[in-house]
Amino acid sequence: MRVEGILFGWFETGLEGTVWALQADSDPGYEGLFVIDDGDHLEITSPSEEILFSGYIVQDTEIGKTQRPFSPMVQPQAKGRWIHWTQKGYTPDDWATLFLSETNRAVLTKNTQSD
Repeated sequence: MRVEGILFGWFETGLEGTVWALQADSDPGYEGLFVIDDGDHLEITSPSEEILFSGYIVQDTEIGKTQRPFSPMVQPQAKGRWIHWTQKGYTPDDWATLFLSETNRAVLTKNTQSD
């Protein structure tokens, strides 16, 4: 499945941190919300159409880990937000910047292989 849209950091109660996602141009509701997963192919472009990233997602869940206040939980953090992962080879803040501007566009091709 190939989807085009705007990147953003999705956060809701129960997610326990920001999830990297794409909102499809074709559907502004939950049906058009696509969470970016390990193995997906993602091409990110700036508003001026410069390619900022193109490749397969390889999640790094270790980089940026920090102790959560008042909790035994340790979780990655970027740009002052709790997150779940960073693309391998990126710093958490640099990866988060691609999503948090909410102006970068992307083409997402979901990995259809089952585990």
